[in-house]
Amino acid sequence: MAIWNKINVLFCLDDVNWDYTRHCAVTILSLLETNKNNKIKIWILSSILPQENIDELKRIVNLYNQEIEFIIRDDIIPEELKKVIINRRESLRWPRYRWFFPNIIKNVDRLLYMDCDVLVMKDISEIYNMDMHWNAIAGYYDVWPFRCKNKLFHTKYYINSWVLLFDASKYDVHKINISKMQEINEKYSCYFHWWDQDKCNIIFKDDIYLYKRWMNYQVTGNYFNAWIDDAEIIHCLDKPYKQYNNVPKKLVNLYYHYLSKTKREGYPEKKADYGYFKHLYFSIRNFCSNLLIRLLWDDIIEKLVSPIYKFWWNVKIK
Repeated sequence: MAIWNKINVLFCLDDVNWDYTRHCAVTILSLLETNKNNKIKIWILSSILPQENIDELKRIVNLYNQEIEFIIRDDIIPEELKKVIINRRESLRWPRYRWFFPNIIKNVDRLLYMDCDVLVMKDISEIYNMDMHWNAIAGYYDVWPFRCKNKLFHTKYYINSWVLLFDASKYDVHKINISKMQEINEKYSCYFHWWDQDKCNIIFKDDIYLYKRWMNYQVTGNYFNAWIDDAEIIHCLDKPYKQYNNVPKKLVNLYYHYLSKTKREGYPEKKADYGYFKHLYFSIRNFCSNLLIRLLWDDIIEKLVSPIYKFWWNVKIK
């Protein structure tokens, strides 16, 4: 297995202020701080990004003597595919930018994609150099109950799309075409929730390698998070910058530690879209669902949840 001496990391975002770029800055700082012994090149794909945001991200990366390259253009998603790829109910298009990286980023063997709201906790060279067993994409399961979507979409796995390792030599961008996307929309649109993630799982269902849980750990709340200390990359499904968040204090403090290293003026903290009692409800729900996951076998969970999930989305779409 080859060992790469440079780690290429991809972020995709559109922003008109500092509201989302601040999270990207936190993620980049966590990456660079925990990977000082690695040679890193960061790629930013965007269709709109203010110059002051670009300058601040460059400043951060230069502090660690690493590389960053911005590719800002309107045609990342081919024009003929936009209508079939982006559903009218979707508000964000930039998560799809990563699908088309081979058209834009050349001479890169591997590319590690990360969402702009994850925290890198440790050296990621093991993730980057993993044996992908000749698959185009490596990822890990989404959280329960979404894991059961592999039954709905007839895929072997259903992975989350927040942290993905791409093998450029195996990745076939031509799988994303008009006829394929129309077929997927007609057959599965009633089940879509995480639009780009759902479609990615269906398109590349035969080219996915499932890596270890600790490589991409999803924090669902304060309960049963024994994996946090072992995790290399963490994604907080509840956001650490919101009031009444259900994120372990360690991660909240870490987020603000990295945020304090940025020079852009911050915005007032976002209040969560629910009050204290709803926060309590979600805490209890997370506790119970995590307990069920640990008590029940996966096949029982899938048989129990899949029919409910299918019924719910059929009702919702009508």
